[in-house]
Amino acid sequence: NGMQQKKIWKLVFITILCLVVLLFVGLLYLRRAERKLLFSREELQKAKRLAEESVRNKSVFLSNMSHEIKTPLNALAGFSEILITPGIDDEVRAQCNDVIRLNSDLLLHLVNDVVDVSCLDVANMRFSVVPHEVVALCRNVVEMLRNIKQTSAEMIFETEMETDPCRLQQVLINLLVNATKFTKEGYITLTLRINEAGVPEFMVTDTGCGIPLENQEAVFSRFEKLNEGIQGTGLGLPICKLIINRMGGDIRVDSTYSKGARFIFTHPLKQEENR
Repeated sequence: NGMQQKKIWKLVFITILCLVVLLFVGLLYLRRAERKLLFSREELQKAKRLAEESVRNKSVFLSNMSHEIKTPLNALAGFSEILITPGIDDEVRAQCNDVIRLNSDLLLHLVNDVVDVSCLDVANMRFSVVPHEVVALCRNVVEMLRNIKQTSAEMIFETEMETDPCRLQQVLINLLVNATKFTKEGYITLTLRINEAGVPEFMVTDTGCGIPLENQEAVFSRFEKLNEGIQGTGLGLPICKLIINRMGGDIRVDSTYSKGARFIFTHPLKQEENR
C-alpha cells in the first residue's frame, strides 16, 4: 500500500507539473498573440492616419498650387494686355517685358516644384550648388514679387545692422586702401558673410605680398610700419582695431590664407547699450 501511494503521489505530482508547464506555455502563447494583435491594430491605425494625412496634404497642395499659379498668370495676362495698348512708350514696354519675363520664370519654377514634390524623395531632387551673391539674389526676388504682388503691404528686404555708418565706412576704406598699397595685380575682394557663431563677418582679401606670420599681430600696434617704403603713418590698422572693438567686434589677420593678406573682422547685429 505504501509503495502504491508513493507511485500515485508521484504520478499526481508529475501530472500537476505537466499541467503547470502547459498552462505557462499557453499563457506565453496567448501573451505573444495578444502583443501581435495589438501591434497589428497599431500598424492599421498608423496606416489609416497616414492615408488620411496624405489625402489632407493632397488637398492642401492642390489648393496652394492653384493659388500660387494664379499670381504669375494674372501678371502675364495683365502686362501682356498693356503691351498691346496703343501709344505706350519704349520705357513702359521694356518694363512690361521685364515683368513678363520674371513671371514666366516664376511659373516655370512652380512647375519644377511640382515635379520635385512628385518625386517624394529628397534624394531624387536635383540641386546645382554654386557660390552665389545672395544679397543681390534677395534684392532681385523682392523686386520681382514687388511687381507682381497682390497685396497693399510693402515688401522690404532688410540687411540692416546697428552700427555707426561713418565709422564702419572708415574701417572698410582703411582696409581696402591698405590692400591697394600691397597688391599690384590680381584682386582685392570685400566679402560679407555669417560665420559659424551666427555673427556677421567682413573680410578684405588680396593677392598682394602678404604679411609674415610673426608680424601679423604687430600690424595693429600704433605707429607700426612693416614696410617703410610704403606711404602712410601706420595708424590705419590700429584705428580699425579701436573702432571694431568699440562696436563689439574683433579684427585679425587670417593666418591660414597664403595667397596674399586677408583681414577679418566681426560686427554684431545689435549694439549693447552704454557701450
